[in-house]
Amino acid sequence: MKIIHISDTHIGSEHGAERFKRIIDDIHRVAATGGPWVIVHTGDLIDAAQEAQRALARQFLAQLERLPDGRVLPVLLVPGNHDYGWSWHTDWQAARDFRRAFSTPIFGDQPHEFPVLRVVHGVAFVGLDSSAMEFGVFKGLFAQGELGQAQLRRLNALLDKPALQGLYKVVCLHHHPFIDGYSVRPDVADRHFLNKITKWYGRGLLRLKDADSLMQVLRDRVDLLLFGHRHYGLDHRFEAQRYGIGMAFDGSSTTAEKTDADTMRYRIIDTTTSAVLVRRVPLS
Repeated sequence: MKIIHISDTHIGSEHGAERFKRIIDDIHRVAATGGPWVIVHTGDLIDAAQEAQRALARQFLAQLERLPDGRVLPVLLVPGNHDYGWSWHTDWQAARDFRRAFSTPIFGDQPHEFPVLRVVHGVAFVGLDSSAMEFGVFKGLFAQGELGQAQLRRLNALLDKPALQGLYKVVCLHHHPFIDGYSVRPDVADRHFLNKITKWYGRGLLRLKDADSLMQVLRDRVDLLLFGHRHYGLDHRFEAQRYGIGMAFDGSSTTAEKTDADTMRYRIIDTTTSAVLVRRVPLS
């Protein structure tokens, strides 16, 4: 099976909607042959928790999942901090509204609780809510993300279930579980040396708060880890393999929103061969 990984589309932002239309057209061209396919969106579907943005995003997802020939592509979604509010603030009401509006891509026919397990074409997808513990201004101040001990305990129990043994396992969340260098940002690394130094020592603050606990739960039990949030789009296989996780990828912003990227990108991951292809889509 082939997974199309998209993230941080920020529908409702300056360019999010028009660019997402082009991403949909490109995905449809790619998925016209071969397969089977599944699309995973790792959060920040919308830019702010507003009903108009949720309504527009529902239309786009409906277009995304239906190919021109009538076939339906499974679309799986996990929530991001912008889906539950804004950059620095999330709240219960917005989270409830988002989960209701997108209950099918988030939960399918499963109970509305995280982690959520979806088995598609023989592959087990486990969706996490990494904004679950950051409701309110102060808890979400740096938008690091936090899973919470209760969700981690449920994840640990889920991965032990006999039904999952022998399946290819994919864990999906929004927030970034690894510490990566700011050197991937030219405005920080190349032109502002002092800023680079201060950000270097503070970069751990922007990592998922309970990332170490998550890694201990996932260690030697998961084939693929997908996330977004930081908009860097980096390949984290080296870090993941230290924990016995086969592959890990940051989805960046597929629509190149809030980045200095010169093109849109998304990944195609073959679960059978472990081949990874980066698909580039022009900004205009």
